[in-house]
Amino acid sequence: MKFDTPNRDGEQDKTSSQDVLSETPTDRMAVHVVWEIGLLLLGGGVLFALTQSSGGPFAESSWSGFMAALVPLLLLASAVSTSLRVGAINLAAGPIALLSAWIFVDASSSGSAMALGMGLGAALFIGIVLATLCAWLRVPGWAASGAVGGAIGLWAGAAGEPGQFMLAELPSTGVLAALAAAAGLSIFLGLVGAFAGVRERLAPIRDTPVGERHGRGGLVFFGTLLSVGMAGAAGVLAAWTAVPEQGAAALPDPILLSVLALGAALLGGTSLLGRRGGVAGTAFAAALLLAMTWLSEARDWNFEPGWIALSAIVIGFLVTHLVEAMNTPDDSELESTSRAGEVGDLRETDPVDAEQGQFTAREHRQGGDEPFAEYDEDLAAVGNGRDPWATTTGGFPRAGADPFGASGVFDNLREPNSRSDYGYEPQGGPGYDDADRRFGR
Repeated sequence: MKFDTPNRDGEQDKTSSQDVLSETPTDRMAVHVVWEIGLLLLGGGVLFALTQSSGGPFAESSWSGFMAALVPLLLLASAVSTSLRVGAINLAAGPIALLSAWIFVDASSSGSAMALGMGLGAALFIGIVLATLCAWLRVPGWAASGAVGGAIGLWAGAAGEPGQFMLAELPSTGVLAALAAAAGLSIFLGLVGAFAGVRERLAPIRDTPVGERHGRGGLVFFGTLLSVGMAGAAGVLAAWTAVPEQGAAALPDPILLSVLALGAALLGGTSLLGRRGGVAGTAFAAALLLAMTWLSEARDWNFEPGWIALSAIVIGFLVTHLVEAMNTPDDSELESTSRAGEVGDLRETDPVDAEQGQFTAREHRQGGDEPFAEYDEDLAAVGNGRDPWATTTGGFPRAGADPFGASGVFDNLREPNSRSDYGYEPQGGPGYDDADRRFGR
């Protein structure tokens, strides 16, 4: 939180309690934990049903084929989820994966290092362009990524088929390492996004209207660039793990991959409004969608697998509503929070009955009667060495009056004693002997 300093006109800091309360409240991560546990249980059940199928993709390729298909989907889902968190949704994840895969396959005759460099380099160039549009020109993410995806689609239609793929298929150990890296990266990004400080940094992106400056351009640039990089890596791995026996490698379907990635990101708990998201929900949702797609093919369900992805997007809308509703503080919490930290609360006291001669501190500050002035005079008299009973004019008696009130208990003390210790009358009236005063004589 930044504090304003006084300006040249001497105006003091105008930060009030409302400014403090305008800070983004802490998110409730419990809703994400509960939802991710549900996704894990549901995904485990679908995977168990898939292993019991006698036909379909899983019966042909088993777990190795499932992991090879899951790696690019998980990377694309993480790419879309990252772009959602920084408020610049990347709808061109599928076309970017297609571009990287095409260049990787076409450059495979130059070796794996050159092919990887060219495929990922092309994605890096697209990422810089897209990040510049979103962060510097403040173009909405859906518009900028839509334009980039359309441009890639036009290029792919004119480029034709790539050259023959000259590299060997990625071994099973490489696929397992790639899956572990993709899942680890997805969970790591979710953990980073779960920190309250990171969410506070992302809050202005969400709260600022589109096109206005929010001061988080660096985060938008880095998040968009990371999203495009993961999409490019997904395209390279999709081409490297599905090598045909001869001819050009099969290129990924950009539209289906984009829909599946968006569905997995939303189903995993990432909010469409930005900033909020879970930890491992994207990985669980990606595995669930792929298992559902393969199960539909194994059971010969009469509909396209794309409908599963579209259904995931619709359910993701409901998940976004759930996440936002569970992170909205109720009225009682807002009221209790709004009263916290007000300096005025320390100055105010509860008003009491004025008929009893009491008053409130606010009336005392506003220039009302000063009933405590008489006691102040008594304290001043004691400090000056005088008798406080002789100067009191208020609730305590004057000189000669009974200091214990009109109770009548000590009335015998009021009788004058004309005798002094030395046999003469003291000046100023009759006095009292110390013994008489002490023993009531």
